[in-house]
Amino acid sequence: MFFYNGYLPDWFLIEVLSRLPLKCVFRYKCVSKRWRFLISSTSFANLYVSNAPLLTPWTILGNALCVKSDDSLLVQSFLPGVFTDNKLHSKFSVVKFPCVVSCEGGERCSIVGVSDGLVLYCRGASGEESDYYVYNAITGHCVDLPRTSTCFGYVSTGFLMESEGGSLMSYRVVRLYCPFGESYVLKFEVFSSETGCWRSFVVHMDLAIEVVWLRRPVALNGKLHWIDRRHGIMVFDPFDDSNHCRVIGLPADIDKQCIDSRNDGSPVLFDVHQGRLRYAEVSVKTVYPFGFSGISVWVLDDYDSSRWTLQHRVKIREISFDDILISKALNGTIPTPIDFHPLDANIFYLGFGDTVVSYNMKTLKLDALVNPADVRGTLQSSGRDRLIETPCWSSAFLFTLPPWPISLPIKEETVANGDLSCVLRTNKDL
Repeated sequence: MFFYNGYLPDWFLIEVLSRLPLKCVFRYKCVSKRWRFLISSTSFANLYVSNAPLLTPWTILGNALCVKSDDSLLVQSFLPGVFTDNKLHSKFSVVKFPCVVSCEGGERCSIVGVSDGLVLYCRGASGEESDYYVYNAITGHCVDLPRTSTCFGYVSTGFLMESEGGSLMSYRVVRLYCPFGESYVLKFEVFSSETGCWRSFVVHMDLAIEVVWLRRPVALNGKLHWIDRRHGIMVFDPFDDSNHCRVIGLPADIDKQCIDSRNDGSPVLFDVHQGRLRYAEVSVKTVYPFGFSGISVWVLDDYDSSRWTLQHRVKIREISFDDILISKALNGTIPTPIDFHPLDANIFYLGFGDTVVSYNMKTLKLDALVNPADVRGTLQSSGRDRLIETPCWSSAFLFTLPPWPISLPIKEETVANGDLSCVLRTNKDL
């Protein structure tokens, strides 16, 4: 095919660009204003989404973002250099934190939420005001939110958004104060993208709530869900101003030791899988010489009536271990669930000491996926302001990329005639 004077018509460019990987497409926006205009158009985005494969790129994303005191290098463990195509398990590597966020030595940055290809980072120590950043993994753009106005101390942070047709309608960042012990008063601080500011909420409960703070909140149906040690799942709707929280009971036959103050939710996994809430646990009731007795998985069949169904239960002596894992099991190591496979309902991932493993509920087999040497020695944030050199599996996220980046409204500050004004613009690349 030849074109006059080497000029490529728009229809040809659009056809070629719509078949390229997404990151390549966004790099080509720098070629010329014409290319940028074509790629930025709504019609091209719709065409690209229609041609996108059904298999969504995904990975397990860890929140190991710390500053090494010796060389001030920001590192992040277990983010793969290449996203999986869902036919294979994720690959892991170490990458640098987005350079738009600067930290001083000894300061910690953590991933505290993910949603539709966006990552929410937090910078700041417990007991201080915190800075939050929304980062787009596709475009590399990063937006900073206003600094929080309340010093909560220990905080559990949630991130959720409402989008329509690939465009972001609104999003919320929610901070929940997590005191030691139970409380009838819940203190929230919520950032709204519409107002561009933080707002405080106080909810008075009929039940005393003690959040399992080691496990992140789960977003479903525009609401955030936290695990409570005694009563079940505490639900908060940040889009509703009614200052009300609901409690969903957990299955009656769970091992409650998994969410007590000693284990703090480390042996459990609570997340959304294919539109429904799922709860998995590695029972910490010991069966000599093992450190755990089995694995169970429940699914919430009826959200309104809090009805759970047991999907899977296996005793440890029925589980098949590969050669790498059998020694860990015999040494009493308890695996920590990481997340469910986004498409295969029979597979979920666990951290087994310093190894990433997959568990298949059909074959009852645990398989090691990552060489321990690949993850050993990287910094992880674990517990309340503690930095350790072993993986903190309970803080990992399932991260999926949308077929096209979400458009995100950004507040841009400009100085005019000596006055500071705020101009709202929409960055369709973010």
